[in-house]
Amino acid sequence: MRVESPAQGQGPHRTGDDAEIDLGGIGHALWANRKWVAGAAIVALCASTAFVNIVKPRYTAETRVLLELQSSFMPGEDAKTESSGMLDPEAVGSQIQLVTSRDVARRAIKQIGLLGNSEFDPMASGMGAVSRVLVLLGLKRDPSQMSPEDRVFENYYEKLQVFSPTKTRVLNIEFSSRDPDLAAKAANSIAGIYLDFQQDAKRANARSAAASLGTIVADLKTRVASAESKVEDFRAETGLLVGTNNTTITAQQLGEVNTELARARTSQADAQAKAKLIREMLKQGRVGDIPDVANNDLVRRISEQRVTLKAQLALESRTLLPGHPRIKELTAQLADLDSEMRVAADKAARTLDNDAKIAGQRFQNLQASLDQQKKVVGSMSAEEVKLRELERTAKALKDDLEAATTKYQQALARENSKSTPADARIISRAIAPQIPSFPKKIPIIGFSTLGALFLSIAFIVARELLKEGPAPRRMPAPAPVGPVEASASEGFERQESERKDIERRTIVAADAAPAALLGPSQSFAQAAFDAAEGAPALALTVCEGDSDDGFALASARALARRGRTILVALDEAARMAQTDGPGLAELLTGRASFDETIHRDQISRLHVLGAGQGARGGADALLSALDALLEAYDFVVVAASSALDIDDAYALSQLARSCAVYGGEPYSTASLADALEKHGLPRPAIVGVEDARLGQTAA
Repeated sequence: MRVESPAQGQGPHRTGDDAEIDLGGIGHALWANRKWVAGAAIVALCASTAFVNIVKPRYTAETRVLLELQSSFMPGEDAKTESSGMLDPEAVGSQIQLVTSRDVARRAIKQIGLLGNSEFDPMASGMGAVSRVLVLLGLKRDPSQMSPEDRVFENYYEKLQVFSPTKTRVLNIEFSSRDPDLAAKAANSIAGIYLDFQQDAKRANARSAAASLGTIVADLKTRVASAESKVEDFRAETGLLVGTNNTTITAQQLGEVNTELARARTSQADAQAKAKLIREMLKQGRVGDIPDVANNDLVRRISEQRVTLKAQLALESRTLLPGHPRIKELTAQLADLDSEMRVAADKAARTLDNDAKIAGQRFQNLQASLDQQKKVVGSMSAEEVKLRELERTAKALKDDLEAATTKYQQALARENSKSTPADARIISRAIAPQIPSFPKKIPIIGFSTLGALFLSIAFIVARELLKEGPAPRRMPAPAPVGPVEASASEGFERQESERKDIERRTIVAADAAPAALLGPSQSFAQAAFDAAEGAPALALTVCEGDSDDGFALASARALARRGRTILVALDEAARMAQTDGPGLAELLTGRASFDETIHRDQISRLHVLGAGQGARGGADALLSALDALLEAYDFVVVAASSALDIDDAYALSQLARSCAVYGGEPYSTASLADALEKHGLPRPAIVGVEDARLGQTAA
């Protein structure tokens, strides 16, 4: 909580006894010393002009480098993975540190040719007398005992500046020199060396990766060979030899038996179906329609003979009767042929029945073989599980070996490559500047002149403020004056009159207190002033009855003659000057501000802060308000009644330097003083009615 400027037009004060800042006196002092002010400005103008024309100009060249993550140039690599990262501010700062590193500086000093350059190498023209004296006194390191690069480092870093503009990933490399061509060469060389360092770092990383991967590849080769050897040994021990299609022989045999079993079942079913079909067609007399019978050579010949006999029978029947012997003979031959055909068909059916029986027997044999092979395969399941586990281990190691070998080959390619891309590129090369960066003639001359002007004015103002008492006011001579001089004279006389009126009203204010309180209030004011010891202090006055009869007001007015003073009333017990409007209660609860609650005493310099109306805030709010008042006033006088709250007493005990108790009865006043002392307040000074009467009698 801060106190704003005092209310009702009260101007700023000096920390002296009773003097305020006299703006008129300061203006008069500045006018009286105008020649010194103008002289200082002129001297600064001449000196700065001479400096900017005598000093050797310095030129600054700038190279800009864009930081970006370059994608890999190696084939078969995922470029998105490498370029997906973004450079954060910390990464940009790290790159700045790399550019300004000593390793880059050493290479740049040799490449630019700064060794032996008188601008950078202090030993280029030999060591001067002043340098020798400083070396002998131990104030400077002997440059002859330093390496050539170390001698140049200090001047090199003084001329080098590397920074990154806000919210960019661009590095500005600036280098200054008296030679513009050297400045441009240095900036470009440093940028190139920085890129070389990045490429070297990538090749070094690739070299380190190749060495690590080489060890990993060798180890994986040994492990793969060992795993494959274990697989083959286990196959030989368990008999799980591999056949075609990468399957074991037992599994392959099982598959083959199963296939033959299916064929036997099919053959049996086919033969049985054909035999059944032949017998049914024999019953129907359709022997010639049976495919297997029709395709038989014997049946084919019988069919041919039967066709021939039918033709002869038809021919003879044209001339002979059915009872003719020739007709009977041909009919008998035809019946024999039909009988032979039925016999051949029956024979074919019996042949198919035999084939079905053979196929059934073969099926039974194969079924027995299949059951036996199943038992063999089932007994080898545990060995096959272990075999598959060994094969998976060997395959995983082989995959790791292939991946590590690929990375190893890529690392070797990167290590041996001469075109490794850096994670930055130059976007603007430096050129020899034509305009010097130092000195800037007009700004230097202008700022030097204004600085001398302001410093001389500040010196005069400070001297006036540090004077004891108010600044003397010099009145104009009574000689005839013009309109301007007459107006200034009237202003000085009016200010002098106001100052004397304030001093007169301050004395009147002290005399306006009751005569009985003049002595005690003056004594308490002196005690409070002594306890302050030149620092802002808080004094407490407590009345033992319902009213202090003006003791707090008289004491505060007496302190107002010694410095800026405010009287604060904790309750209505203290007699205050006329204060209308809000007071301390409204201030502590935030209902009013300092400007609205602080008022000016009409007959003195004292400021007053009434008790206000309504409830007040707690002890913390009171402590904060009093602490803020102590920052704006030299003395804060707090007036309270004997019904002092314990929290308020604690807050006051943190700040009070002095304390006084005003009461009508000596015994009760002394008891109140003891109670206040127990609260942590300074030992109160007892001011009673009897003391006031004694003071009046003495007066």
